Amino acid sequence: MFNRFNRNMNSKVDTNIYLLLIVLLALVVCYLQPKLIVPALLIVGVTYYFGRRNIINKEIFFSSYLDNIIRNIERTNHFAVRKLDIGMAVFSKDGKLQWKNELFQQWVGKRNLEGKKPEEILPLKENAFEMLCVRDGEQVIQMEGRYYRMKYASVQTQERSLKKDDLSTSSGLMIYLTDITDFELLRQKYRNDKLCLAYARFDNYEEVTRGLSETNIANLNGEINELLSKWAAQHQGFICRMNKEISLLGFTQSAVLDMMEDKFTILDRIREIRSGNKFAPTFSIGVACDGVTLEELVQNANKSLYMALGRGGDQAVVMKDKNTQFFGGTSTVAAKSTRVRARIVAQTIREQMLQADRIFVMGHYNEDFDAIGATIGMAKLALSLKKETYIIHSEHSEYYDRIVEVLAKEGAVLSNNQTEYLNIAVDSEEALRLVTPKSLLIIVDHHRAVLSASQKVLEAVKARIIIDHHRRAEDIIGNTALLYLEPSSSSTSELVTELICYFDDSLDILPSEATALYAGIVLDTKNFAVQTGERTFEAAALLRRCGANPTLVRLLFKDNMEIVQKRARLVAEAKKPVDGLAISVYRNAPHDTGSSVIAAQTADTLVTIDGIAVSVAIVEYQDGSLGVSARSDGSVNVQLIMEELGGGGHQTVAGVQLADKRAKDIEPQIIALAKKQLEERDNNESNSAARC
Repeated sequence: MFNRFNRNMNSKVDTNIYLLLIVLLALVVCYLQPKLIVPALLIVGVTYYFGRRNIINKEIFFSSYLDNIIRNIERTNHFAVRKLDIGMAVFSKDGKLQWKNELFQQWVGKRNLEGKKPEEILPLKENAFEMLCVRDGEQVIQMEGRYYRMKYASVQTQERSLKKDDLSTSSGLMIYLTDITDFELLRQKYRNDKLCLAYARFDNYEEVTRGLSETNIANLNGEINELLSKWAAQHQGFICRMNKEISLLGFTQSAVLDMMEDKFTILDRIREIRSGNKFAPTFSIGVACDGVTLEELVQNANKSLYMALGRGGDQAVVMKDKNTQFFGGTSTVAAKSTRVRARIVAQTIREQMLQADRIFVMGHYNEDFDAIGATIGMAKLALSLKKETYIIHSEHSEYYDRIVEVLAKEGAVLSNNQTEYLNIAVDSEEALRLVTPKSLLIIVDHHRAVLSASQKVLEAVKARIIIDHHRRAEDIIGNTALLYLEPSSSSTSELVTELICYFDDSLDILPSEATALYAGIVLDTKNFAVQTGERTFEAAALLRRCGANPTLVRLLFKDNMEIVQKRARLVAEAKKPVDGLAISVYRNAPHDTGSSVIAAQTADTLVTIDGIAVSVAIVEYQDGSLGVSARSDGSVNVQLIMEELGGGGHQTVAGVQLADKRAKDIEPQIIALAKKQLEERDNNESNSAARC
């Protein structure tokens, strides 16, 4: 079309040129031969007439040609709007339907649509029109059992004013619907039939089978294998036993969704197996549905199992759609009696320390006695190797000041040189100046970057070692040279005490150092009342032999009258929104260590009340942030509740710190999560009684 247009334009230009040449030639002829003026004028007139007529005919033809093209485009648009398999609708600036095609009304299945908003016609959320106008996009909706891809875009619409006979332009919304039912059903079938792999591990095989006869061991393994095989067959899966502790299982993703809906009750049924065993057998299950290749799928299943074990075992971890979900974990973590791993870890730490030129030890933000005891213990190991060592403390180090004050008051020191530990204590900025490429960072009593005393130092030092007793969180610090995570231990101070034993046989622990470690154990065990195993008492006994002073520890935990009164008031003001749950709120609190201690002690006191299984103390700080301390009597896993809020901890002790939140914002969520956990506990107890 455009080539033809260009030819017409060029023809018009050429005609004008030819006519101009003829006129010039006629003038020359008339000048030279005046007798030829009349014939020359006739020739010019005839030439002009036919040239002009030719141009007009071509313009008429071209105008007709363009009219035909426009009519064809309009017919095509009309056919597309009416006949193509796309439903269309236009909404005005106030969200009311202005126009739709027949297919749109047919798919919607409603009449009298004019004047209605998108959310009144389509299965959309309330006030959907305002949200759809913000940005162009698409989404999948379902109507009458069929699936549609809905594309939406802002368009300029015209509306005629009632007062004036003019048109005003405004921004409306255009919606296109495409039927994708066949594709969506195929996609769902692919998702449902997608292969998921799972590793199931017998957590406490050695402890359960210890002392059993070969017959009882065989019977126990037989019952467990039969239960797992029936479970796999029930979900149309397969099972392959790799060794006496680990099995590989395969399921479809739809079967995994059923297991998640069922909360992996297979874990409860395994715990009930008895074949002469004194201890209940527990299993950890790691499931992976994400993976482009089988190799990646196996690796993700391994990661899920490792995460389940890192969180204490007796639970299932499912990695699906790039999210990780946790199930189970309601039983108390059993401590392993063997210390082989502690010895290997101690030797590995020694090797890493020898390779480093500077060693930094860091606890979590707002350090408690457990973090302080662990940092002092690990600094002790580094100093014994004559390494340049530094303890990184956060801005809030009241506990450290207090432990130094009490020890100094009683005539005790933190090392042979009274000021040694004080001299190596540095803040974040000073530590950054001291970091070298060969530095080693030892992280104690936490494994999440957001909890570190200094995230800048964490990023600056590439060689890292983590020593922690908390259950493994999803956002664990990566790229570590060594990860020593033992949720069965009472405290990080207990772990460090064991490491000291295997680090160097000739290493002597000073009484003040032993007291600091002992204080950490006492803090996290609530004076040996919770999360306490045989290895806890053995570590405490070792520290007592090294001169740990319980009297000094009691002085560390003494509170002044104001704190006791605040704690008593919070206990008295606690409310019981549901049976088994107690909540207390500490409002307008200063953001310091004392406020968090009051909240923790309040939660500790509330959980000792008869009929209370879960206690929660919420602190509203004056700066707008918020802290939560949660406690459990062991029947409910408060770690799962706090993880939903972004925190973590243990089965019986957990917490979270939130910015720009108030108690009214999270209290309903805490109540709902706790109620769900309490109901699951009651259901499990009912099911166990029924099976008995």
